[in-house]
Amino acid sequence: MFSVGQWVYHRDGRRSGKVLECDGDTVFIEQDNGAELDFKASDLTATPPEGAYAPGGKPKAYAMAERILTAADITPEHVRVLGIIPARTVQAVAALFERRPTAGRFSALDTAQKLNIIAEITAVPYRTMREFSDRAGELGLKMGKGLADSQKRAG
Repeated sequence: MFSVGQWVYHRDGRRSGKVLECDGDTVFIEQDNGAELDFKASDLTATPPEGAYAPGGKPKAYAMAERILTAADITPEHVRVLGIIPARTVQAVAALFERRPTAGRFSALDTAQKLNIIAEITAVPYRTMREFSDRAGELGLKMGKGLADSQKRAG
């Protein structure tokens, strides 16, 4: 098994990251870009697979798999985490979302859709939201940069 903090590589050579947590046969990793993914331990290795790197030692580009919540995924914990996100952050996300063509009202979205939109606009994945759910101020700060970047792009 892998250790927390260890760098691991997916066997396909397109994804790698630092181990955040191991839970049974599931390993949660964080990539350089901050995206968090989970894999079966058997899909990961501690050594880079052959062909994983381009000449010069740089990782080859990869297509990042999105981890989208669905209504079926939602538990009371998801609802609790949504409730601790600072109100100003939610309001700013809602305003950015509603500026999109054919987006509709943010308030009409279900919990999964709201969390997905908040994660997309703030660049803070749900797993990080949950991790910082007991420290709303720190969570707000983490979301602030991604939110500011989104506001610049939309502006």
